[in-house]
Amino acid sequence: MARWDRRSPGQQAKFQDAALARQVSENLAPFSPYWARVVRPTGIRAEQVTRVSDLAAVPVLGERDLCPDGDPAGAAQLVLHVTEAGYARHTGGPALRRALRRRLTRPAAYARQVQDAVRPVTYHLGGLAVPLPIASTREDLDVIARAGARAWAVLGLTADDLLVSALPPDGALTAMALPYAALGAGAPGVHAGLEAAAEALAVMPATVVAVADADALDALGRLPSAVHTVLVTTDDTDVAALAEHARVLRVWGPPDGRWLYAECRQGGRSAGLHTYPDLEVLETVDPASGESAPSGELVITQLGVRGSALLRWRTGAVHEGLLSGACPSCGRTVPRIGPEVRPGALVEQALVEGELVALDLRAAAGALAGRPDITGWRIRVQPEPGTTTSSVVVAISPTGRPRQAAAAAYADIQAVAGVGPSQVLIEEGFTDGAIDLTP
Repeated sequence: MARWDRRSPGQQAKFQDAALARQVSENLAPFSPYWARVVRPTGIRAEQVTRVSDLAAVPVLGERDLCPDGDPAGAAQLVLHVTEAGYARHTGGPALRRALRRRLTRPAAYARQVQDAVRPVTYHLGGLAVPLPIASTREDLDVIARAGARAWAVLGLTADDLLVSALPPDGALTAMALPYAALGAGAPGVHAGLEAAAEALAVMPATVVAVADADALDALGRLPSAVHTVLVTTDDTDVAALAEHARVLRVWGPPDGRWLYAECRQGGRSAGLHTYPDLEVLETVDPASGESAPSGELVITQLGVRGSALLRWRTGAVHEGLLSGACPSCGRTVPRIGPEVRPGALVEQALVEGELVALDLRAAAGALAGRPDITGWRIRVQPEPGTTTSSVVVAISPTGRPRQAAAAAYADIQAVAGVGPSQVLIEEGFTDGAIDLTP
């Protein structure tokens, strides 16, 4: 079969279908607390999810679904609970043959194999409105490193490059995944935050620098002439003006994911972020309804990883739809995100009663959908004049008593999102519901 980034759409679909069937039958259905609590009661069985198209029957899932009261302990529902006996019963392929052989002849080696496969050994902090610990097993880290090596290649980097990362060591995805990207590619690196990065650049022959934004790059001062690439984890266009002679390329991944996507060196921003169709299924849904849509919220289902197993996970990132076909710049045939992607757009840091709070717009939409006291609604994010903050305004078209409908809508949003909107307005004429994502 062709290389991971050169497969035809038919080859990609065949591989994804097989990997999804394995992920569901070997990992999610037997070992996922979330599957047992939410999916199984709907009547969906593992053997009914054997193709990507079958995912449409599975509910989409977001952090407020797991943690309705804002308690991060709900994230434990994502972590697979696998026993040694269960591993042998459900694992397939070469891993099963190796496990059975070890179980009979070398019980200690069998126990180590199971531990490597299923026991979380590291966590990173995901989540947008709720801090979610995302678990990875020893074998998951191998997959993360393999995905990272791919991103390294997409960026046009090699094992001869030396990375100095000024990203904050904050426990988030980028702080975890970027070191594994360099490791997977066999490239050395320094990962110690902004202050240490400045010191490292003075004494080490760095060729690649990673920063969060233009402010961080500015704080590093003039880059050494050997630095040919600046990696940036946000969509800060001011970085290019400060990078001088270096090529600026973006790396990004959903905060609850495991790996980073990258722009190709040939195309940069216009080519979008290149993904890994053999490691995940990407979908786009309408953020208000959760139904499939050409543009909207990015949803991920990860394949071949355990730890925190994500199934139709709502990332909170809004984009204009996946780009298909061969990249016009590098020729890779993988799906691409972007170039316009807005991470965290559906969890707004909004000004409510004078305080800056995180309001999950998806949870607010869920509280408004299907209400008998309104015919339609809109959720809008409005910038506050003269400030860098925004307000979340909900507009409703009531069927009867306007004040009572507005009060009830506010109370229900507060109950499911943990905080109410900045304001509820009465506007006539809405017959449907939507989140206004106009920047």
